[in-house]
Amino acid sequence: MNKSKLLKLCVKNFRSFKDRQCIDFTSPEGVRKVTAVYGPNGGGKTNIFLALGFIRAFIKDSNNAQAVQIAYQPFLLNSASSRAVSEFEIEFMQSNRHFIYGFSVTNESVEHEYLREFASTVKKSRLIFERKNGELNPTAEKYGFGKKLMEGTRSVTLLITKARENNNEYANLIFDWIQSVNLLTGSNPQETMQWSITQLNENPKLKEEVLNLLNEGDLWIRSFYLQPVDIPPQLVGQLPFNEEAKRNILANKGTAIRTNHYVRDKGRKVVGEHSFDLQTQESSGTLKFFALAAPLLDTLKNGKVLYIDEFESSLHQDMCHFIVSKFKSPENKQGAQLIINTHNTALMSQGAPLQREDIVFVEKNLAEESVISALSDKSVRPDESFEKRYRQGLYGAKPQLKLDE
Repeated sequence: MNKSKLLKLCVKNFRSFKDRQCIDFTSPEGVRKVTAVYGPNGGGKTNIFLALGFIRAFIKDSNNAQAVQIAYQPFLLNSASSRAVSEFEIEFMQSNRHFIYGFSVTNESVEHEYLREFASTVKKSRLIFERKNGELNPTAEKYGFGKKLMEGTRSVTLLITKARENNNEYANLIFDWIQSVNLLTGSNPQETMQWSITQLNENPKLKEEVLNLLNEGDLWIRSFYLQPVDIPPQLVGQLPFNEEAKRNILANKGTAIRTNHYVRDKGRKVVGEHSFDLQTQESSGTLKFFALAAPLLDTLKNGKVLYIDEFESSLHQDMCHFIVSKFKSPENKQGAQLIINTHNTALMSQGAPLQREDIVFVEKNLAEESVISALSDKSVRPDESFEKRYRQGLYGAKPQLKLDE
């Protein structure tokens, strides 16, 4: 199995990040299975999530023939940075191979792009290719990144994206990696639900696994089924899409999910089942957990990376504990990674699943620049009461509110 690992993410001059900031997903013991990012509202947590999303999307789509500009989002609260390049770098493993890949962009062009690979037995890396100021390094040719490829690559296109068209070995590895990284917005389970429905339709065995997970989560759902539904033409007619897109929507039926619960008599004996519509008759927490179930199982089963923004939204803290524990468990033999942006401090309390090495902070300095730090870098003992000390403000990265005494 081609396990995917995210080792480090670095970003500079992107949204609230002015100076280069890195988040490390490893510890002395190896790649962490869980990384929890804490910080105040507006501190920059979501911008880490968006940076990884931009990297993934730009690698995948930069060769789009219709694209004439890059979605450039520099730090705007500094006159110099608002005109400087934005820099992105990922360190990752794919198919047991270790890489560093990065690029720098403005809205008009890719200014710098590079790929390095580490040998398995030494810490030194070899340069696969480097594109800078419109030129390639001389040795790039032997890895399939030659002059002809460069000449056919537009200024707004990544070389790695263009190389994918030639079935380049390194481009294929990077595309395999980005396809193993799932990004979910926890505050909107609807974005995840269609992904889950597609997976359930394609993989009948997944239905039983999802049901088992729902039962482990104590949601009282005895069974569920997917029901095709017609989409009202008048509703489709109001959508802001072209006519071809509307016809495609009408041609494909929608899918409703029905959940079954036991019906009991006066003596609480089970006498039947009653069906509910998941979207309209179940709680928002049940809806969210159901939407997360398939991505969670897919990630755990296949050793992928799952990053959830606003993780605890609509979820009880014990449910958050349950999900994190799934990744921390020895049963996570594939080494799947869970990254969460969260305000749930109960996850860092004594006896909770998070350890010192799992906790990362992001907050803004006096110049409104986001800064990343790790709890393990703060001379903190492994047995400290992390939640208590964090809430006391001893680690920073929390709102400085003036509360009435």
